[in-house]
Amino acid sequence: MAVLSRIRFVEDLFVRMAWVIENVVDAETEFPRASYPKTIIWLVLDGTRTIEVNGNLREVRAGDIVVIPPQTPRIVLASDASASPFHYYTVGCDIKIGSLNFVELYNLPLIARIEDTSAFQELTRLTAKLLEQSLDVIKSLHALDQPQLIISKVNTDETVALLAVNASFNVWVARFFDMMRGYMPDKAQEIDPRISRLCNYMQMNLEKKLALPDLAAYLFISESHLRLLFRKTMGISPSEYLRQLRLQRAKDLLVNTTYSLSEIAELSGFQTLNHFSRMFKSNESIPATEYRKRYYGIAQG
Repeated sequence: MAVLSRIRFVEDLFVRMAWVIENVVDAETEFPRASYPKTIIWLVLDGTRTIEVNGNLREVRAGDIVVIPPQTPRIVLASDASASPFHYYTVGCDIKIGSLNFVELYNLPLIARIEDTSAFQELTRLTAKLLEQSLDVIKSLHALDQPQLIISKVNTDETVALLAVNASFNVWVARFFDMMRGYMPDKAQEIDPRISRLCNYMQMNLEKKLALPDLAAYLFISESHLRLLFRKTMGISPSEYLRQLRLQRAKDLLVNTTYSLSEIAELSGFQTLNHFSRMFKSNESIPATEYRKRYYGIAQG
């Protein structure tokens, strides 16, 4: 008898793909500063590019896998006009344990050089299959050329096709992490169970006013103890973590729904629309309206 539900990891693991895209961009094309609410994974097939992530410049080239955690600002710089096009797959996804991001818990590197060519090619084939399956579903929904269309209903055949895509993505994720095993510690970063529980509580209650006294009371500890415990565990303050969660939800709603800015501000837990607008522009360097205009229904990765 194999009862996997007894394994907490299985119960807490959440895996979902948001998009898969094959990109071929000219050397002179530059991607502006952007941060996404999803984990972004690149498989670089050809070409070389310099990217700026959190202010640090790194070169990526064919055979590299790039992993950009959620809410991480990145810029893709233009290359010399004579350089070859930059060809890569990008996969946008959520991979979490509870409310905590998997790639950060396991300290995955920004850039991993895959020396095993056959393994990299296998993952490339799995990605191509995932893209083909996903496009078939989009075509069946008559949404291929309508990136801004929000689809709220699917029939039985479409449901089965989506489940097949999800199954393929789970295979892809398992193969991806198997390839990355050499870059991962034997076990995830130790997270105090109280902080894990609190992070999940914040994720589930973003629309509420969550002041520090409320968070401390939830764990039955003092505010000063919460500050010390949270920073020791997560590396940031509870208020900063909460701010990141709210911005992450706001970006998801901006690009995946037709909610008004006032509704998004309320659903993300910002006190007022003005507060939301100021916080968003300060963090993203562009207004929320511009972010929606630039990325609504479109995933650049």
